[in-house]
Amino acid sequence: MLVQKFGGSSLANVEGFRASGELIRKFAEDEPVVVVLSAVYGVTNLLIEAIDAAVAGEDYRRPVADIVAAEQAVVDGLAEGGLDVAELQEVLDERRERLLKRLEGIRLLENCPDESRAEILASGENLSSRLMTAMLRLQNVDARWSDTDLLPPADESWLDSVVDLDLARPRLRHAMDEGPQVLVLPGFHGRNDAGGYQLLGRNGSDYSAAAVAAALKARCCQIWKDVDGFYSADPRLVSNARVLPEVSYAEAMELSFYGAGVISSKALAPLAATGIPCEIRNTYAPDLPGTVVHAGASRETAVRGISLLDHVAAITIAGTGLRGRVGVAHRLMGALAQRSISVLLIVQSSSEYSITLCVGTEQAEIARKALEEEFHFERLHGLVSDITVLEERAVVTLVGDGMKHNRGIAARFLTANSAAGVNVEVIAQGSTECGISLVVDRRDAVAATRASHTAFFGHISHIDVILLGCGNVGGELLEQFQRQSAKLEENQQELRVRAIADSRRLLVASDAIDLAGWKEQLENEGREYGIEDVIAVKDALGLLNPTVVDCSTDEGLARRYVELLASGFNVVCANKKANTLDQAYYHELRDTASRNFRKFLYETNVGAGLPVIDTMVGLLRSGDRLRGFEGILSGSLSMIFGMLEDGMSFSEAVKKAMGLGFTEPDPRDDLSGMDVARKLLIIAREVGMRLELDDIEVMPVIEEGFAADAGIDELPERMKAMDEAFAERVAAARADNAVLRYVGRIADGQCRVSVEAVPADKPLGAIRDGENALVIHTDYYQPIPMVLRGYGAGAAVTAAGVFADVLRTAWRPLDF
Repeated sequence: MLVQKFGGSSLANVEGFRASGELIRKFAEDEPVVVVLSAVYGVTNLLIEAIDAAVAGEDYRRPVADIVAAEQAVVDGLAEGGLDVAELQEVLDERRERLLKRLEGIRLLENCPDESRAEILASGENLSSRLMTAMLRLQNVDARWSDTDLLPPADESWLDSVVDLDLARPRLRHAMDEGPQVLVLPGFHGRNDAGGYQLLGRNGSDYSAAAVAAALKARCCQIWKDVDGFYSADPRLVSNARVLPEVSYAEAMELSFYGAGVISSKALAPLAATGIPCEIRNTYAPDLPGTVVHAGASRETAVRGISLLDHVAAITIAGTGLRGRVGVAHRLMGALAQRSISVLLIVQSSSEYSITLCVGTEQAEIARKALEEEFHFERLHGLVSDITVLEERAVVTLVGDGMKHNRGIAARFLTANSAAGVNVEVIAQGSTECGISLVVDRRDAVAATRASHTAFFGHISHIDVILLGCGNVGGELLEQFQRQSAKLEENQQELRVRAIADSRRLLVASDAIDLAGWKEQLENEGREYGIEDVIAVKDALGLLNPTVVDCSTDEGLARRYVELLASGFNVVCANKKANTLDQAYYHELRDTASRNFRKFLYETNVGAGLPVIDTMVGLLRSGDRLRGFEGILSGSLSMIFGMLEDGMSFSEAVKKAMGLGFTEPDPRDDLSGMDVARKLLIIAREVGMRLELDDIEVMPVIEEGFAADAGIDELPERMKAMDEAFAERVAAARADNAVLRYVGRIADGQCRVSVEAVPADKPLGAIRDGENALVIHTDYYQPIPMVLRGYGAGAAVTAAGVFADVLRTAWRPLDF
């Protein structure tokens, strides 16, 4: 014996009825089948809308017309298939007239009694089951329709009853003994001895099928829908959610109760009690195996899935009067039960000072008033200090029977959400350890779900990049992203550039920008923007751990890093401005990053691709102490002074460096020494010195204001006036077996940048042609210092350093 239930999504149109009928016919070839039907897709909601409109004295005919149109389309489709539909048409017409009369009566009364509501809502399933019986007969299947007097209710509830299985069993067996290969039943309701309709709760068709399966001790209960089964998370929210091949009854109940929506949690009770397996299958992909709900589900996997229950309110009652008082929880739950309010979860503080519970948002105000009335005396005398309601909350639940056998699950769950910047307001876990629930702000619900799924099911690190500044370094970075995509994939990393901006336009992609044509896309599709538009990208695209990469030199953008970090972005910057602004901002950046579990990375600020910052910070964290530092920190000045060493004049050296692209567009920016001063300030701050940029003693290569009236093209000619002076300084240095270099130095708590005559046989003496070098003297590295040497300028090495920082922002799921 097989029981099949087809939901409304499988019955959206005549094609859905035909596909469902084919499935029924196929299974009926091997064994008797009982089929339970939901209403035609959308009809139940339209019936509720019609009732509400009638009660409010509004137009109820429009939803009725929509109902009739949906059902008539199926009847017409059956007629086109060659079926005589005269009887069906008569049923449909009579149902319409009866429905309109009932609704008119409700409009006059301005009220809809539960008995009338039940009869009206039951009409959807009554008609859809008749339509399916007709479809099966059209497909030459021996099918018989029966009213739901076969499912007698066990109580007097009109809207949320249960089936009396003991009474149902003989009735169902008798109906099957009469010989039909397929028995078709309307779901969602039963009929009492007086012939009245009693609903089995919302989504009650699942429960109807489960009750039939339990009463008949069926081989299996199949739930046919428009989804492939239970998923590890809602696939609409988590793109890499996967279908679960099996779940236990307890896991299915947790997933369903907390928002999975695949099967009614009420339906699982009779199935679990009788040990009948339940298959969740896709009507439109019947070859897929779906999900099997059964007692023998493997527990090798600690976490089975993550569910999200939206539109929840958290209510907290607190006060000293709750401490040690017997029966407080009983009174609280009783007050809510009297108003038919379902409590989703409840937790109590260990001090007994407060109790927090969750209800549906639509019931929050009723619940608050109920508790205020129940605890009126305690509130009057200050024993209960407050009853607070936090609306627009969501419950994210981690589900898995295997959690009880594994340590650290809760820690990983909380760590994942903290890393996503999600504030957890309530934590609840049942004694069975099958589920752990977190209550969060509804605005954080999607991020919490994605973060949790990444922590427990992710094997690929996702990196979402927003690039601001796509000049030399930014453009080279995008090329490196393209070249390294295959390597990243080998390392189970996926890097997606979600937005690119220059100084005027922002290009945003719904998935990932095609880097092969990013310039044209930015030119043609980019729009004007501000930092608010950049921040909005995170929510618009649902990014979990996005990274802003700043390859500009914009100080205004650097001053907005705190906003970006506070909004949930990592920040990777080649731009040195942020780290050289005032000391207060320097510390605010780091505090904000730490507070929001975000990363602020800037390795390229000092040595382009050289690992300067990491090396120095690592030494200090290991207990070392800086004694002194000297370094050549400018690739452009390294190039210029190397050419001076070769005998080239100063003006010629500057001109050649400009032509090779080693200098800023205006070489006076390099020759001022301020770029080196900023780098030295960053190093000083990283080793704990509290300095401002003005505290750096700067001796520029050329006097401040030199040739201020000259254009860039005129500079080499104007600089000839300095050739003789530099030639004399070069000769004097050579006489002492030294060379001229522009050096940044930290000694005795002081910082200075200047032109120095450096001994040719010392580490800095060999640095030229665009190289950088850093000589680090510490307690551990003496008398021979640590030396870092390599190219410190150029788009390729700088972009490579930025790329390395970007990779450090990736979440590694298995590390949680």
